[in-house]
Amino acid sequence: MHFRKDFGLEQKTTGYLNKKKLHTQIIPNNYKPNDLAEHLLRSGVKILGQIEGAQYIGVINRSLLALYYLQKGEWDAALSIGEKAYQDSLSQGGIVSPICEVILSMILLERGDSQEAGERLRNSAASLIQIVREIMPENSRPGKVQPINLADRGSNGLANIKPENIAGRADGSFVFRIQMFGPFRVFHHQQEIDANCWRTVKSRDLLAYLAHQGKPVSTSQILEDLWPDLNADKASSVFHTTLYYLRRLIQQYTKETIIVYGSRCYQLRPGSVLIDRYQFEDVTQKALGKTMTETLVDDLETAAALFRGDYLEDLDYQWVLPVQEKLKNTNISLRQELAGYYLKKKMYARALVHIRQIMAADPYSEEALRLLLAALAGKGDFLALRKEYTAFAKTLFEELGIRPSFEITAFYKELCSVKSAIMHA
Repeated sequence: MHFRKDFGLEQKTTGYLNKKKLHTQIIPNNYKPNDLAEHLLRSGVKILGQIEGAQYIGVINRSLLALYYLQKGEWDAALSIGEKAYQDSLSQGGIVSPICEVILSMILLERGDSQEAGERLRNSAASLIQIVREIMPENSRPGKVQPINLADRGSNGLANIKPENIAGRADGSFVFRIQMFGPFRVFHHQQEIDANCWRTVKSRDLLAYLAHQGKPVSTSQILEDLWPDLNADKASSVFHTTLYYLRRLIQQYTKETIIVYGSRCYQLRPGSVLIDRYQFEDVTQKALGKTMTETLVDDLETAAALFRGDYLEDLDYQWVLPVQEKLKNTNISLRQELAGYYLKKKMYARALVHIRQIMAADPYSEEALRLLLAALAGKGDFLALRKEYTAFAKTLFEELGIRPSFEITAFYKELCSVKSAIMHA
């Protein structure tokens, strides 16, 4: 999510407060400045969390609350709130996550954990660089397609992304940028096409479908996939009306023809649209399964940053599901690769970022639990290690009626014995 002017947010906020009758006295009498600051921050977190479209502001507000506790010297509370805010920020995407991670690194630095603070700062810096490269396509090399990346690595980088799907024009720019991970979003340069701009939901779905195909697709196939419950004549009529609405919307942003027709097929004009799915697939196909190097790690971090949520998560069509499942599994695989690499390098904080994402996507995975326990043991946080294993075993039994395997139980006991040996050394 990128920050932009949203004049509707003030109206949403006022409307929410009116509806909920929250025009009570927000500022209590006789509050000391410090108490008042805490009260306002906590109230802000509560209210913003309930206003549609303002959740990302609430996450940042919670990070500021963590800073307030840091100023008071309550380091444990600051760290707990800061870590929770950062975890929540991962679902927001965009610039929110690195902001929250920078604040978390400040808290860690004040606690004396300079190594983890440094890792956090490096991670947030990499995320910010990726965002800058994403929103500034004019920095691309003339005559070449430059993907979103953390460093310019020339012919050894990611310059061979499928041209038929996302190739840029001669100046390296794109007319539109489409995000297919998480909610479907469309950008014209830095400006997002607001949901209210779509004449119908189907016009949005038609654009998503053409981006999903990434190649010419026949009219009959479009009708079958988008209007399966209508007869051929009715479906054809609705399709051409929807196509008209979509083209009219596109014409508000560019005079270029984006949807082209030929040989009885429709497609997005090659070179006009940058699509995150094809960036993600190109990177992972090149990097997964290879011997990990710093270059490949950066490539996979770039791909991981693109995965903002399930593929086309707000579209309900059968043709989405197979690709959605495939990309979800690919995301888990790349995060396992990254987590394993960071564990070997003893970069436990960075490993945990990816492990937590794996656990969220596959809460029953013993492989993910193994990585999580190893990372916590590496940090020396054996209390958290015990809590995580106990919670996993409880979830497994209550929801699936089974217990952890012998192998993962033995691994857990081995880590606990290491702790015992350390304590008695």
